Amino acid sequence: MHQNPANLDQENLSLVSGWSNTLKPKSMPSALAVFTCRPNSHPFQERHVYLDEPVKIGRSVARCRPAQNNATFDCKVLSRSHALVWFDHKTGKFYLQDTKSSNGTFINSQRLSRGSEESPPCEVLSGDIIQFGVDVTENTRKVTHGCIVSAIKLFLPDGMEARRRSDVIQAPLPLPVDKVAANTPSMYSQELFQLSQYLQEALHREQMLEQKLATLQRLLSTTQEASESSWQALIDEDRLLSRLEVMGSQLQAYSKSQTEEGIRKELLALQEDKHNYETTAKESLRRVLQEKIEVVRKLSEVERALSNTEDECTHLKEMSERGQEELRELANKYNAAVNEIKELTDKIKAAEGRQEELTQQGATEKREMEMRIEEMEEKEQVLQARIEALQADNDFTNERLAALQVRLEQLQEKSIKENNSLDVDMVSHGPVEEPVEDKLNLETAESQGEDERDSDTDGS
Repeated sequence: MHQNPANLDQENLSLVSGWSNTLKPKSMPSALAVFTCRPNSHPFQERHVYLDEPVKIGRSVARCRPAQNNATFDCKVLSRSHALVWFDHKTGKFYLQDTKSSNGTFINSQRLSRGSEESPPCEVLSGDIIQFGVDVTENTRKVTHGCIVSAIKLFLPDGMEARRRSDVIQAPLPLPVDKVAANTPSMYSQELFQLSQYLQEALHREQMLEQKLATLQRLLSTTQEASESSWQALIDEDRLLSRLEVMGSQLQAYSKSQTEEGIRKELLALQEDKHNYETTAKESLRRVLQEKIEVVRKLSEVERALSNTEDECTHLKEMSERGQEELRELANKYNAAVNEIKELTDKIKAAEGRQEELTQQGATEKREMEMRIEEMEEKEQVLQARIEALQADNDFTNERLAALQVRLEQLQEKSIKENNSLDVDMVSHGPVEEPVEDKLNLETAESQGEDERDSDTDGS
């Protein structure tokens, strides 16, 4: 049966205000935590704990016994000082901290710390499922000790209920690649935990319906037996009354001697009694028949209710099976996603390794190229200097060639003049001297030898 959320909030507010009026002064408001037992928990009474100061959660000892206004539980799997819960007035938030417990503290199936380690304060919201410890089985006696599983409802000092986890909308933050695989399982485990809670609630409702069905069947069989026994008792009672009346009439008739007139009156009276008896019997039969019809009608209503309950139970079983199937599919998807994330992480690591190798190789090649460029620049400078020297030699050689060309022309002109003068002398004197051309060739060969010696000296 569903209730209006507004009515529930009003009831919670009135309940909290009632507790505030009865258990503490109105001038000192404080936050309130309500621990409600879950079906899969070690049984305990509902606790209403005021958080004026940090409250210790732990196992029952001689000096601290379980009570409705504390967080001490008669449970063997808890530590003496298991956890702390408190309200921070500055931030307006509730916090839970594991204080080095042996079996751990869980919020929505997420453990706060490793074994025997103190956890950092963790924010807890109204409606969260808090678990203290885990189920422990004794090997000697084969006895399982259950843990404390509680749904917590939190109320602010002003009496309003604290925010729920469904009301908190957190924007997704970009995660580094190396942290995706670590954070993704927690999100999937949160969904798995919620789905398992829904399945447990459905199974609990199914068990309650089965108990109601068994109770209705017992009531139906009891009603049938009572109807049959009452009907038989009524018939037996009518038979006995009729027999007593007949025997009384016979005794009265036999006990006194009456006249014919008296016998006639007695006969009329007997006939009247017979008529009254028949009328009464018919009326009794009518009432019994009406009661039987009413019982049959109630029986049909009970059968209809039983049929509806069976249909509802069947529907809940189907829903439970579908939920289990969805849970299996979700688990398979979760495993596939985790494997895919692992593969992607491995690929990314391999790509990063290859990128680092390529970066190192590129840096090495860059250094080699820079060294080669420096060598080429040095060679270029040497060649440039050599080219400049050769250019200077070439210019010097061209200048000397031009000078030699001028000298050669001068010598040729001189030789021509000398030849002309020789011809005149030969005509006048007669003797022939050494030709001028042979002399000129000798001088040219000597000048070329000197140029070759100068070029060899410049090259060395």
